[in-house]
Amino acid sequence: MTQATPARPRDPAAWRAGDFRSPADWTVTLPTPVLDELAAEARRIDAASDDAIAAHAVDPARLPAAAAAMRDLEREVMAGRGFVLVQGLDPDADDGALKAAYWVMSCLLGRPVSQNSYGERLCDVMDLGRKIGEKRVREYQTNAHLRFHTDRCDLVGLLCVRKARSGGRSSIASAVAVFEEIARARPDLVPPLLGGVPYMNVEEGGDSGFARYPVFAVEDGIVSCRYQRNTIETAIRHGAPCTPAERAALDAVDALAESPAFRLDMDLRRGDVQLINNYATLHSRTGFEDFPEPHLKRRMTRVWLETPTRRPVGPHFADYRGVPVTLAR
Repeated sequence: MTQATPARPRDPAAWRAGDFRSPADWTVTLPTPVLDELAAEARRIDAASDDAIAAHAVDPARLPAAAAAMRDLEREVMAGRGFVLVQGLDPDADDGALKAAYWVMSCLLGRPVSQNSYGERLCDVMDLGRKIGEKRVREYQTNAHLRFHTDRCDLVGLLCVRKARSGGRSSIASAVAVFEEIARARPDLVPPLLGGVPYMNVEEGGDSGFARYPVFAVEDGIVSCRYQRNTIETAIRHGAPCTPAERAALDAVDALAESPAFRLDMDLRRGDVQLINNYATLHSRTGFEDFPEPHLKRRMTRVWLETPTRRPVGPHFADYRGVPVTLAR
């Protein structure tokens, strides 16, 4: 008698919105001993600029409670449901002190990597007056609606420094659940998603040519996602070919991720930190309107991390170790 092969356990990152009763299900409030260690280490940092903060090396041995807490969070994000909202950083701290505590926390989660051609590892996400669709313009430099996407790293962290005057809602969806639903309901769209769609390098440095990457990859039975719809559309506008089948498949990803059945919305407040698995979780942001005063403009501070927990992924994720440094300020 042939023994049946046991079914693979369901990926915990394949969730839908209805799997959660309230934001408390995905929110972690850091305990006082952890916050005390983060604050003490932050006081050791020169917080005069983002570059100065990012120059500080964190020694986990000095921070046993915080290091243990970040190990648990990293495993939840990278091997569990794929995201978490962290609260507890002092919203009354000045911007430099808040960012310094966030940097300490980030270094305990993983290794910060370059986010742009200038090698910045601590990067402000804010409107610089640029427009999506232009060459050499990254989405985070605008106030436009950012469609669901992933970033080029293992884990992305986003600290809320200041909210917008209006708009700027953060949303997430499980890329794994989206793929499973497309495979169930529209299997004809799976080949275009696995085969590759056009991209264009929009970094300020480097070649601005086209490339093709799969939206989804399955490695050892594990689904991973690479997706930036705005960047795909930029490539198409500049001449990259895209078939009707590929467009239909991309539209299906967007429609499912945006639907209430799959989407979770988060209202980030000052001091909140959103952590996301970039292989398993899509994230988006609505357009926003800023206050006219420069010191009141919406500001999020982002880190890209390489994490200890490894996900089995295909070769087209080889560039997820940071953007090559090709320019100087």
